[in-house]
Amino acid sequence: MNGMHLVGDLYTRFPEDWVVAQEVMFADSTTIMAYNANMRNLVMDKLVGAQMVVFNRLEKGADIMPLHKLARAASRNIDILYDYTDGTTQFDDIEDPLPFDINAPIIDIKDEDYALWYRDVSEEPQKYQGKTVRFKAQVAMLRREKKGLFAPGRFVMTCCVDDIQFCGLPCRYDAPEALEPRSWVMVTAKVSAEKHSLYHGELGPVLTALEVTTGAEPADPDVATF
Repeated sequence: MNGMHLVGDLYTRFPEDWVVAQEVMFADSTTIMAYNANMRNLVMDKLVGAQMVVFNRLEKGADIMPLHKLARAASRNIDILYDYTDGTTQFDDIEDPLPFDINAPIIDIKDEDYALWYRDVSEEPQKYQGKTVRFKAQVAMLRREKKGLFAPGRFVMTCCVDDIQFCGLPCRYDAPEALEPRSWVMVTAKVSAEKHSLYHGELGPVLTALEVTTGAEPADPDVATF
């Protein structure tokens, strides 16, 4: 597929009896960072749905960290393969420690780490089962199941201004009607992995508020990024 087109445009043109077995992205390592700097939305469009990315045309000894960070910004689960000009290949084995202690009695999420935490808890909700988290968020209300629930979250930018979206989690709370939408709060909550309508029948993170403190200062930065 020509990289100037969106993946979704290709999928909508598939015959109805076609099934996607695997999505792999191939990228020229000598130009991909320039494309990312100038057309990041197109690069991320290919990365976010791929199960593997192959960075080819790499010279031995080249710095792979920028490529690693680019792929991990799109997905923590994507497989990364480096293809060198001498014919050898290497799978990425760089470990990315989380910037917060997941084994702490209360997992404190800093403002700048919200996007990373949101993606991690969304991808692996079982890992947070029974754990307590504390984070700053804006108040949002669910369109359905409004009684006893709200959705604390942040606006998150993955690649560019055009893709900014609100990323919140369903949270049980005794008095959500007392909260002002879009106001900033500090939330301390217990996490559980449950099936919820927001997750279309799949397991996802659901919070149970232990404490919600209103009047919090806006997060810095206002829009969370990876």
